[in-house]
Amino acid sequence: MIDIHSGDIVAAALAASGACLLCAIPLEFLRRFPLWAVRTYGRGALLLPFLAMTVGTWLFRLTLAGQLDSPAGNAMVVAAAFLTTVLMSALLRFYLSDYRKR
Repeated sequence: MIDIHSGDIVAAALAASGACLLCAIPLEFLRRFPLWAVRTYGRGALLLPFLAMTVGTWLFRLTLAGQLDSPAGNAMVVAAAFLTTVLMSALLRFYLSDYRKR
């Protein structure tokens, strides 16, 4: 028998709202953001996508191995949360400073 818990409902709602948010971003915003990030943060901004891909890959592998509750898994979750926070703050800064002016 399949049990549906409240955590499952919350996770599904968060996934749906994230997908809606991602689809609602205008394409022009996504075209101009990388150039603005390099202008604002310098060449170090180019390393963030590679670091995010590396952390995401490790997190995915740990999840498939069933070791998400291990210390390494916890570290990858924290690293992914930190990188997400940095990216969201950069997107918000771009939106508030440069994108709305045009």
